[in-house]
Amino acid sequence: MVEQNSASQRLPTHEEIAKRAYQIYHSRGGTPAHDVDDWLQAEYELIQLPIREIAKLNPPPPAKGRAARKSLVALVRAAMY
Repeated sequence: MVEQNSASQRLPTHEEIAKRAYQIYHSRGGTPAHDVDDWLQAEYELIQLPIREIAKLNPPPPAKGRAARKSLVALVRAAMY
């Protein structure tokens, strides 16, 4: 999870991210099976972290019982190096 760096920077709420992810889902025509992609896109848009800041973050632990997926942090690191 992203930590808050300053009092002036407000992180989006779960509800805000969910609302934006739902908008992205509909803009793609409602195609299923992209829920994680939609969520990450919404989170990124709302947080608007510079790529170098994302690369400094610790990737989230893998979810139990789900197929292994690369986190946004891992993908950014791979693209940078």
